[in-house]
Amino acid sequence: MTNRYNKEYEQYYTYALEQFLIKTYGYSEHDAKVKVMGDFEEVKEDFENKEII
Repeated sequence: MTNRYNKEYEQYYTYALEQFLIKTYGYSEHDAKVKVMGDFEEVKEDFENKEII
């Protein structure tokens, strides 16, 4: 059960980061997916920093 929860959480977080790139920087859906897959930690840090402001 824990592994399923972790996988669902990871999928949701990835989706949220993709939506962040789309809404904040105007990425296309495809480009957002590629960016998150390639630079997950960088996008996550950017998202967290924007949320603080």
